Amino acid sequence: MCGIAGIFNKSSPVDPSHIKAMADLLRHRGPDDEGYIGVDLQQKIVHALVGKDSAVSGRSIDDFSGKARLFLGHRRLSIIDVSPAGHQPMSDWGQNVWLVFNGEIYNYIELRAELEKKGHKFHTSSDTEVLIYSYLEWGMDCLAKFNGMWSFVIYDKRKDLLFGSRDRFGVKPMYYYLKNGWFLFASEMKAIVQLPFVEKRINERAAFQYLVHQMNNPDECMFGGIEELKPSHAFTFDLASGEFKTWAYYSLETNDKWESFKEKRFEEINERVRGLVFNAVRLRLRSDVAVGSCLSGGMDSSSIVCIVNDYLKKEAIGAVGDRQKVFTACYPGDSIDESKWAQIVVDATKTTWHKTFPDAASLLDDLDDLVYYQDVPFGSTSIYAQYRVMKIAKENGVKVLLDGQGGDELFTGYADYFANFAFDLIKHAEIKRLFLESRNLRYTPINNKVIAFFAYYFIWKSLFAELKHHAMRYLGKDFIRSNKCRNPNSEQTSFMSLNKMLAHTMNHHLPELLWYEDRNSMRFSIESRTPFSDDIDLIDYTFSVPSIYKIHDGWNKFLLRKAVAGVVPDAIVRRTDKIGFATPEYNWILEKKDEILSRMKSEGLDYFIDYDSIAKDWDGLVAGQQKTGITTIWRYINFALWKKRFAL
Repeated sequence: MCGIAGIFNKSSPVDPSHIKAMADLLRHRGPDDEGYIGVDLQQKIVHALVGKDSAVSGRSIDDFSGKARLFLGHRRLSIIDVSPAGHQPMSDWGQNVWLVFNGEIYNYIELRAELEKKGHKFHTSSDTEVLIYSYLEWGMDCLAKFNGMWSFVIYDKRKDLLFGSRDRFGVKPMYYYLKNGWFLFASEMKAIVQLPFVEKRINERAAFQYLVHQMNNPDECMFGGIEELKPSHAFTFDLASGEFKTWAYYSLETNDKWESFKEKRFEEINERVRGLVFNAVRLRLRSDVAVGSCLSGGMDSSSIVCIVNDYLKKEAIGAVGDRQKVFTACYPGDSIDESKWAQIVVDATKTTWHKTFPDAASLLDDLDDLVYYQDVPFGSTSIYAQYRVMKIAKENGVKVLLDGQGGDELFTGYADYFANFAFDLIKHAEIKRLFLESRNLRYTPINNKVIAFFAYYFIWKSLFAELKHHAMRYLGKDFIRSNKCRNPNSEQTSFMSLNKMLAHTMNHHLPELLWYEDRNSMRFSIESRTPFSDDIDLIDYTFSVPSIYKIHDGWNKFLLRKAVAGVVPDAIVRRTDKIGFATPEYNWILEKKDEILSRMKSEGLDYFIDYDSIAKDWDGLVAGQQKTGITTIWRYINFALWKKRFAL
């Protein structure tokens, strides 16, 4: 888990201070090591360079004066093979291929054995070197071999080419800038926009989507001129011609064929899912540094903690130690507090439990830092709860955290999915099954509120129109005039089959959550591992399972519940409510409303947000927010603080 950056100029040598500045800004992503290459493309000479944090000796980038039009930079968080042998940029033995890599290839041990049989020799025990020789053996098709999370760029000296890729569901980030003869890429947008020749501006289209349409992951980046390499995509950049190409190398296949529920068939599916879930967790315990787990008390994180504990009963896992460390955000006395559920898991597994207690005062203290490291405005203060979990893990010596992110999208964790499942049953004339499911709504997060359940589909459009009108009331008039015709590209999901809806959320909702997790974990130099979000064997198989086996007798997450039964405490397996990663957002804003308002004001804000109108109505605006869940006012607050923090 690291930070990567690169810079190329078509016509003239690049000032090495630019790549140094990019890498310095990404230091939080990799404080353990620092490395660079500068490439003289005319002479085909690669200069290996080091910085003050480098774990190896060599020529300092501060003293480099060669004619290099291409630089690659790397900041390393040492996780696997923590020795200096894992230094990057790393090359093959012949120095024809150079790599900067952010992420983990979890099946690297198996791939290494396969490559050794083909005659490749390895000089480190890192997954980075496995990636290099996978590319040399299989070319760009190597991507299909990887089980893991990644964002990497390879300089292929033989072909005068850059080849880059991002993992299938967007666990690891990559952004790029292509303009006026420059090509730049980096793990975070701030590393690009701080360069003097890059115009730093707000993308109005993205800002409008965020403020009005409440889209946290718009099609376009919030910083104007910056592009995101999408999940499941790769690119090539021809250094001679300047031609840039990008393509999707993976598409999630979904089984949309209908079949009736068969008990024997389910038993076969359950056995397979159980094996894949356990294996996904096992692979993510591969580490040469301390590993812990997030624990909310929900099904997903509890399953991971209990599976790790099950492995510990059978074998010693050095990275975990004798007792697993787990971390929870708590809100004593609040209805959203899940610590009583986490306590059940802790008691069953005898883990070492670390708790953090976010509140309004600490949010205000950390807000500037949180806004900066998230890179762009985000949807709610739930992001702060995760920030605090990562912080306490850092304080307790853990460098890798397993987390249940992706379990809801993979295993039907949201209440909305019941509507899609009901429509599936109606469409295929499964009236008896529909009746049985309706009788068991007491097991669902819906809690028998059927009217509220269907209201999402039949009332939401009119409510959303009213919310848009309310949001636009406090926006700048010129900003509205310039953007009011802009509507987000949204896919109609109400009548999708259950499996198609799951695929939709995996492809469009999950990357947003993974964004937050990456920024929060990297802020504290922690590698976050998400078995439910990137284990391709588990994901592909789960999406091959017919919808009928995913919700059953009123139980959502039926596959996961059955797969971990007997390992996870029964109280958790049979838990019916769902809180999510919630925070007491309304209470926090109410408590600190005056301080928050004063912080929002900045030069140039009025073009986007009418600060004077907000200030005039502030008390009533705050009081009128919904008391639980996500407030609408947070987006004004976050956008204003973000704009001010980045001096936009």
